Amino acid sequence: MRKAAAALFLAVLILLASCSSTAHDGSEGKSIEITLTENPSTGYSWIWGQMGAGHIELLSDTVIPGEGIGAPGEHVFTFIGTKPGHVTLTFSSRQMWEGGDIGETEAFSVTVYDDMTMSYL
Repeated sequence: MRKAAAALFLAVLILLASCSSTAHDGSEGKSIEITLTENPSTGYSWIWGQMGAGHIELLSDTVIPGEGIGAPGEHVFTFIGTKPGHVTLTFSSRQMWEGGDIGETEAFSVTVYDDMTMSYL
């Protein structure tokens, strides 16, 4: 039993270490898309939050499963700007059924301009 638990723990650590993110402008700069690696079979999923003078709104939230049993997939978030200003957009990978343990975190600096176009770092 200990070997199985250790193997599972190691697999989760490897998965979390391999998490990656990509972001790119949407059509005409009016939206941004953030893509994070996610494997729902581990119990971890991404949640997001924002802080700052500006404001963004979640337009869509899609999980694309990986190919094969237990293979990591992608979690794609698309946002639009709703109030000009700077926003810090944060993502936390949480295992919801185990008391909300936090895995990896990601942060993006987003600027929403007066015409609601956006840029990010």
